[in-house]
Amino acid sequence: MTTRPETSLRDDLAFMRALAEAGRSAPLTSGPYFLGAGLLFGLASVVAWAVATGRAGLPPQAQVWVWLAAMVVYLPVIWVLNRAQPGRPGSVVMVNRAIGMMWSGLGTGVGIMFLAGLILAWRCGTPIVWVMFPSLVLALYGAGWSATAVISGQSWLRLVAAGAFAGALAVAATIDSSAVLLLYGLLILLLVALPGWVLLRREGRAA
Repeated sequence: MTTRPETSLRDDLAFMRALAEAGRSAPLTSGPYFLGAGLLFGLASVVAWAVATGRAGLPPQAQVWVWLAAMVVYLPVIWVLNRAQPGRPGSVVMVNRAIGMMWSGLGTGVGIMFLAGLILAWRCGTPIVWVMFPSLVLALYGAGWSATAVISGQSWLRLVAAGAFAGALAVAATIDSSAVLLLYGLLILLLVALPGWVLLRREGRAA
């Protein structure tokens, strides 16, 4: 004979499964975040390339301020998007909430890595610690897109994840080239801004 607690637990699990499956049909609402981040940091990479190659008339160390400025500018963008999020269709669906929390954690991780890089460069007296940063960021994007594909059931995001992983290796392979920051900026546009635009378009069609 089945006891009441066992029945209740089974019912709860079935209810949670139903919520998750129902959420998969809702549009992903994270598109504007990716579009904004991709455009901003893609542009920042081009500016950093101009600084690194002397085209901007600034010392190479100014690259750090370019990235720091991009991070500071993105904070109010996040605030504005967060304020608009509750009124958007699908924003309260479990899938979107889970994906939002995951990417928020990854974004915080990137910010902490950046600050750790500043400390390491200061303590070690060399900027060499920054050479891994673009590859690490792309690898994190690959992990994030992989998880997003699984959670949302949108298999096309697996291709985006694969592109991010391949991009991390490509950037590492060209680290001694003056064009590495241009390559990184292009990859950010293709693997962050473009998927964000696609998600935003799909959300608009589903509304």
